[in-house]
Amino acid sequence: MNIKALLKALRLRKFATGLLLLQLSLTIGLMVNTVILTNSAIEKLNKPLLFDVEQLIVVDLIPTSGAFRDTDYYQSITKQDIAKITAIDGVISAAHYNQVPIQNGGWNGNVQSADFPDDAVLPRELRNVPQFFTSKIGLQNLGVEIIEGRALTDADDITHDFYTSGKRRGIEQNVILTESLAKAVFPNKSAIGELTNNGRVVGVAKDFVISPTFEGPSKFYALFGNFMYSQSDFEQHYIVRVQPGKVAEVQAQLRDTILSVQAERDIINVESMAKRLQNFYRQDTGLASLFAMLSMLMILVTIVSSFAHAHFHVTQQRKFIGIRRALGARKKDIMLYVFSENWMLNFGASLLGIATMVGLNIALSQVITIEKPTILLYALAVCVVFVAGSLATWLPAYKTTKISPVIATKTL
Repeated sequence: MNIKALLKALRLRKFATGLLLLQLSLTIGLMVNTVILTNSAIEKLNKPLLFDVEQLIVVDLIPTSGAFRDTDYYQSITKQDIAKITAIDGVISAAHYNQVPIQNGGWNGNVQSADFPDDAVLPRELRNVPQFFTSKIGLQNLGVEIIEGRALTDADDITHDFYTSGKRRGIEQNVILTESLAKAVFPNKSAIGELTNNGRVVGVAKDFVISPTFEGPSKFYALFGNFMYSQSDFEQHYIVRVQPGKVAEVQAQLRDTILSVQAERDIINVESMAKRLQNFYRQDTGLASLFAMLSMLMILVTIVSSFAHAHFHVTQQRKFIGIRRALGARKKDIMLYVFSENWMLNFGASLLGIATMVGLNIALSQVITIEKPTILLYALAVCVVFVAGSLATWLPAYKTTKISPVIATKTL
């Protein structure tokens, strides 16, 4: 194999060679970052959230009748909804919530001990703690255990006092904190019995993921109180806990069941918590799918381009190949010559691919969180390009071996 002859042949087709090098290097960069994005999306979806995601159904609705401005009427309908939902075959329990886990934003507020110094700076993660107002079974309904103290009871319900007085300030409610939040607010002692700016702590719940996008312990932070938020201008949420394998069956009945109690409501959404998790990460999965599609297209284009490049090269080199055959070159020598040109292109593209891989990764890191490429992923991408290019080159190389030395030398 004459390297100088191969390089000279490539230089004679500078434009076509340059385009193929650029295309191959872009393919390598795309494939590496596609695998990173896909692995990241899969990891996020499979990361345990520490509550019974697979057994839960979420219902989002909003009243459309002016009758719901009467808080007593609102609460009465809510209780009837819960009763009818609970009566559905396959339902274990159901509860109302002011907001639902696995979301960005929501009803958040600062949580601190009652004796927190006025001149001290509250840690940033304690300034926007998700606050859940639900029934006494709200945590149990999610499949979350109380690990210290007690659960909420009917006696902890502040709904009547709130709507009688018209304000929460001055009402000392009993609350439950998640374990990580309790340790953050009361780092050197048990939180049970302690007073916060949101009420007195009567229980500590086992940690579960509230905000998947948060980093560190703050993704577990949450406060729970016993309160039925009855504001007709805002969305209402039900979470239904069902028996294993009954999600689809129960989900199909929920809309009609709720509207049979009171029809003047918009059922915005009825979906499983698992589906909600998928939708939460739809941007990640969508981007990974887009890059996967682009990578497949680039591999396909690489195969076509490598075939066309090899075929054109063989056509232009018929006289040269004929001479080599006449001088005693074997078929495998001719095939190796054709393959060698493709391999040299792939080698050059693999070096250029380092720049495209890193550059694309840096560009993506400006808008999303993405891990850095690894040597293993780079090596796998290079192998795919080499294999695809070699397969595309095989047919032109094989046809080259059929060139007769007599026919080829007639052009001399």
